[in-house]
Amino acid sequence: MSLENLMSPIKIGNIEIPNRCAMAPMGMGNALYASDEKWPKKVIRYYEERAIGGLGLIITGFIRVHGSLASFPLVGLYDDKFIPTHAELASRVHKHGSKIFHQIALTGGKFAGEAPSSIYSPNFYNKPRALSADELEMLVNCYIEAAGRGMQAGYDGAEVHGGHLYLIGQMMSPATNKRTDKYGGSFEGRMRFITEIINGIRLKYPKYNIGVKFSAYEELEDGIDLELGKKIAKYISDLGVDYLHVSTESSTLEVMSKLAPVPPMYLPRNTLVPLTAEIKKLCPDQVVMATGSITVPQEADDFIREGKCDMVVLGRTILADAKWAKNAKENKTITPCIRCNLCYYQLWLSEPLCCSMNPYLLHETEQELPIPAKIKNVMVVGAGPAGIRCALTASKRGHKVKLYEKLPYIGGMIYPGSRPDFKIDVSRAIDYFKKELSDSNVETVLSTEVTPEMVEKLNPDVLVVAIGAKPIMPQIPGINSPKVISAIDALRDISSYKKGKAVVIGGGDVGCEAACYLADNGFDVSIVEILPELLQENPNLNLKLPLLSLIEEKNVKVYTKTTPNKVTDEGLEVILPNGKEGGIEADLIAVAINQRPESLLIKDLTLKAEEFYVIGDCSSVGRIKDAVTEGERIGRWI
Repeated sequence: MSLENLMSPIKIGNIEIPNRCAMAPMGMGNALYASDEKWPKKVIRYYEERAIGGLGLIITGFIRVHGSLASFPLVGLYDDKFIPTHAELASRVHKHGSKIFHQIALTGGKFAGEAPSSIYSPNFYNKPRALSADELEMLVNCYIEAAGRGMQAGYDGAEVHGGHLYLIGQMMSPATNKRTDKYGGSFEGRMRFITEIINGIRLKYPKYNIGVKFSAYEELEDGIDLELGKKIAKYISDLGVDYLHVSTESSTLEVMSKLAPVPPMYLPRNTLVPLTAEIKKLCPDQVVMATGSITVPQEADDFIREGKCDMVVLGRTILADAKWAKNAKENKTITPCIRCNLCYYQLWLSEPLCCSMNPYLLHETEQELPIPAKIKNVMVVGAGPAGIRCALTASKRGHKVKLYEKLPYIGGMIYPGSRPDFKIDVSRAIDYFKKELSDSNVETVLSTEVTPEMVEKLNPDVLVVAIGAKPIMPQIPGINSPKVISAIDALRDISSYKKGKAVVIGGGDVGCEAACYLADNGFDVSIVEILPELLQENPNLNLKLPLLSLIEEKNVKVYTKTTPNKVTDEGLEVILPNGKEGGIEADLIAVAINQRPESLLIKDLTLKAEEFYVIGDCSSVGRIKDAVTEGERIGRWI
C-alpha cells in the first residue's frame, strides 16, 4: 500500500507537520470535564496516545474563551490559571513529534442563553437573548486573549471554531443572525465577528498560526447553502488564515444533513470530501482539510493525490485505533471504525466517549497485559466478538487457546449484521478479526459444535462460553411453517430463498436492516411492528433517521400498531390498529423480535469445567461494544 501523499510533510503557517493526518477536535462527554475546567490527566494521556500513534497534527476539542457563557463544564482558557495543564498537554504531544493546535470557541445559543439574535431556532433548545454589540466586542477580545494564552502554553496554533452553529457559526449564518447593527444585516456584517477575531490574533500575535473550522453547508431553512459556504471559505481564506477545516451542520438531532459531518454506517463514508474539493478548487493556495468519516488510508491518500484536500481530519477513525497513522504507514493491521456512532451518541448523553472496537479508549494507561501466574489450556466456545477478543487477549498473555465455532466462519452476530451493502464498514470488523486470529497463536476450529461431552473429554483448565443467543419466535399458529425463518438467517444467506413477497415481523434495528437487505435482493417487503413506530426503542437518532430513510427509499411497506396473528398459506394474518383482522401476502416471513441465551446448553457446558466464564450475548444480549469489552476483561482475568 503506497501512501506517499498521506505520509508526506506539509507546511501550516510557520511550522511543518510531519504527515497529512490530523486528529479531529472532539468532545469527550461532560463526565470527563472537571469542575475546575482544566485538562484532566486521563484526557492528556488520551491525546498523547494519538501522538504516539503517529498523527501529524492534534487539534484539541472545544476550549471556551469566556467564563460564564456556557451551560455545562468545559475546558477553559479565559484565565492564566489554566495555562499549566495546557502546557503539559502541548509538551506531552510534542515529545512524540506531533504538532498541536488548541480549538477556541463558545457555544452561543446552541447550549447557552446568549446568541446573535433572540429567535427561536431548531438549533436552539431555548429562545436565547441577543448579545449586545458591546458584548460581542468584549468576546472578540476573549478569543484573542485565549489564543495568546495558548501560544504561551506552547501550542503550535489556534483553531477558531466557526462551525457546527456554535457562536461564530451563528454569527455567520443568515438563519441565526438577524441583526441590523454592524454585526449583521449583510454578508460582510455577519462576517465581522470572525474577521475581528482573526485580525486581532494576527495583530497581537503575528507569529501564531491560525486555522478556522467552519460549516460550508447547513441543513437549516435560510441557512448556509453550498454557494454561500464557498463564499465564506474564500472570504476567510483571504483573511490570511493558515488552514480551512471544512465541516457542515445538521440543524437539530431530528434532522439528518444531506452532508452529514458524522455519518453513521447507513450513509456512505467520506461524505464531505466532494464539498471540500470544491473549496480547494476555489482556494488552490490554501491548506484545506477534509473530514466526514475518512477511515481507509488508501482512500485518504487518493483524496490528497487528486487535489481534493491537503490533509485529512480523523475523528472516530482514531478513537477505534489510536495508532491508525503509524499502522497505515507500516502496513500493519488497523482496528476499523465500524461507524456504529456509539461514541457520538454517548456525547449527547453527556457520557464519556467509548468505542465498540476499542475497549481502551480513555483508558490508555490500562493497556499493558498482566503476566499470568500459570499458563493454562483455554477452550473458548463461540467465535463472535466476545469469544474472539477473549481468545486473542488470553493468547497474548501466553495461555494456550483453542477457539471453537460451530459455523464455517467467524463473527457471530457481526456476520449477518455485515451482509447488507450499506454496512460494509461492519464487514471490515470481520476482516480485522480474521487477520488478528491468523497472526496470533490461537488455534481456531470452525464447523465444530462443542458438546458437554466434548468439554469433558478435552478437560480444559478454563472454559469460556460465548455461544451467543438464539432468535425468539412468536407463539402464533403456523409459526413452524417452512416459509418462516429468523431475520438473522435471511441476513446470513439470502440466496437460499426464492424471491417474492416477504414480511418482516419486528421493526427494530435487525428487522429494519433485514427488510432493506431483502428489498435490495429483489423482494417486495413489508414490516409488521406492534409498536406505534419503527425503531421506537432506539433512542439514537443519528442512526435511526438514516435507517428510516433507507426504509422509505427501498419502498418497504410499513404496518405499525399491527399484531401478527397467524401464519397462513397465503402469508401472514394480522390484527390491524382498528382491531380488525387483515392479511399480508408473503412467500417468506422473517422474524426479528428478539433473542435469548440458550440457558440449558450453557449450564450443561459449564458444569464440565472447574473454571469457566460466560460472556457475550449468552450472558446478556447487548452491543458489539459490550461483547468486546467483556471478552477483553475475561481474557485479562484468566
